[in-house]
Amino acid sequence: MREARSVSVDVMSEYQVTDIGSIDSWVGKNFIQGEIGADTIGLSINATEPGDGSPFWHSHAETEEIYIVLDGEGEIVVDGDAVALKAGTVVRVAPNSMLALHALPGSATALKWICIRSGANTIAAIGNDATLDQETPFPWAE
Repeated sequence: MREARSVSVDVMSEYQVTDIGSIDSWVGKNFIQGEIGADTIGLSINATEPGDGSPFWHSHAETEEIYIVLDGEGEIVVDGDAVALKAGTVVRVAPNSMLALHALPGSATALKWICIRSGANTIAAIGNDATLDQETPFPWAE
């Protein structure tokens, strides 16, 4: 989680603004859709330290995800297919696709990435549609 800090949220008639800090200040996974009042889009900012990764596999029944990598090096595995991640990589993951990611141990920096989730309904109506798999080993752990 981010360190506690004051977050400025300006509520406008048709938009909201928040400050997520500089990319260098990002720590862990932080869901920010609530801070900007998003109803149909889930948004997280993420920093994964070299050698660290997803604590479990997951998929979403009703939402697709887009992963946008801003810094660092890593790998995402989607339904058994490994994709290299580096700054500039964008990956779309369809609903019901099982995935996990990790930052390469040799990455010079933390893997910094944004995840955008969207579905045919509001995020609140969809709720937590994630399916977790805490049993399957990660291919990079071998």
